[in-house]
Amino acid sequence: MQMTSHERYEAVCELREPDRVPVSPFIMTFAARLIGVPYIDYCKSGEVMARAQLECIRRFGYDSVALGSDAVREAEAVGVEIFWQEDEVPGTMPDPFIQSHDDLKKLRLPDPLGPNRMHEQIKALRMLLEELGDDGIVYAWVEAPFQASAMIRNINYFMLDIYENPDLVHELMRFSLEMELAFGLAQVEAGARYVGVGDAVASLTSPRHYEEFNFPYIKELVTGLQKAGARVKYHACGNTKALLPLFAELRPDIINLDSLVDLAEAKAILGEKMCIKGNIDPAGVLLQGTPETVAAAAETCIREAGAGGGFILSPGCEVPRDTPHENLDALVQAARLYGSSQGRDLKDSA
Repeated sequence: MQMTSHERYEAVCELREPDRVPVSPFIMTFAARLIGVPYIDYCKSGEVMARAQLECIRRFGYDSVALGSDAVREAEAVGVEIFWQEDEVPGTMPDPFIQSHDDLKKLRLPDPLGPNRMHEQIKALRMLLEELGDDGIVYAWVEAPFQASAMIRNINYFMLDIYENPDLVHELMRFSLEMELAFGLAQVEAGARYVGVGDAVASLTSPRHYEEFNFPYIKELVTGLQKAGARVKYHACGNTKALLPLFAELRPDIINLDSLVDLAEAKAILGEKMCIKGNIDPAGVLLQGTPETVAAAAETCIREAGAGGGFILSPGCEVPRDTPHENLDALVQAARLYGSSQGRDLKDSA
């Protein structure tokens, strides 16, 4: 029996076999390009973000949309100066917003429903939930406390602080945790059933430093969102193999792995009680490949992850802006062909 996207997601999160493997590319810049708007407009307007995401999911027919646009949305709401470009992902200015421990006193928790881009994201969430209904999957989005802290302090200074000023790191992490939990809970209150947590800089630390400076705070965030009724997806970019045992202890509902991590090895480390999402190479395969190489990579991912429940097919990270449309079509088709028992039987009999 054919499932809806929501039924499919519930099945894999509960480690039951769905009608087919869900396919959920993480799309940001590609969506803006599809509807012909500058990326700066996509980042700043909830209405534009929702319109772009709807156009994408309706055109390509995958299973979920996600609200992430950049890593500095929350930092900007705190007061960090942002470097904007017309059609690129924004970042922070070189000079650190927090220059000393005393500067922490000027931090104030932003209101997720205030006059800021956090509120714009919640507007997009509400629009998407209304359009896609109960059968759809909409990922709300927050930055992990470690990621948010790195953006508020400036990533270069923040990484040095781990060695030279650990008290500042812990104090800033506590602030970021409170900010991100409030943002996540506001999105759950707005109707989100799934929340993605982005921790792009997590792989820059050793397991020892991750355990000391990151783990306690991200664990509290994940647990707090789950207690509010949301399923949580955790995504850390890069080669995170050394961190996988700690990821398992976080116990999110979904672990999103980058393409630098071997799926078979990850499954062995994470065990059979974790839903894994990933992990086709976004640039080398999805952007630069052909429909045939995309399909082959997708088949490999599905085979390595196992044909049963507990797996969501996707690229390891964001779909590049200039990805050929036929390659994204091939990714979606591969989930239908290789990710269901019926599709596999048809392929084997061909």
